[in-house]
Amino acid sequence: MTKKYYLRTTKNCYYVQEKPNLKVFYSYSTPVALEIDGILKVSENQWSITTAKHLSWIDNGNKKDRLNRDEFQKLLKEHKPEPDFLKTVSMVSAMFGMMTQTEDKSKVNAQKKRFFDNVQGLNFPEDWDTLPEEEKSKRLEKIENFNLNR
Repeated sequence: MTKKYYLRTTKNCYYVQEKPNLKVFYSYSTPVALEIDGILKVSENQWSITTAKHLSWIDNGNKKDRLNRDEFQKLLKEHKPEPDFLKTVSMVSAMFGMMTQTEDKSKVNAQKKRFFDNVQGLNFPEDWDTLPEEEKSKRLEKIENFNLNR
């Protein structure tokens, strides 16, 4: 678990040291500022009055240097990319496969398919249930390998 450092007594404004050179400041659970290599980059307020207070705590009220929404979002994506859900699911599925090598292949394939069923935009063919277990295993492995190697 990542340690939160609170700026005041409230639990709603804090930062997390994401990398040695990156602090991400949050208002509630929303990233609102970054400190990159010691340089503070704060978003203009686009949220609430309370978040406006949090921003002032972070930058001592220096509104003139705040970034507009698009600039801040671009910087955020560049330095703190979104987790890759498909890659994570592929890793879990592959690990599950290693741990269950001696298990019934149909049960293993069914569980692996359930992992991938939660991935938006990933669909299985209508005839999936009629495929032989070896074919299901082969296809599931292809999904795993593709996502783990990209």
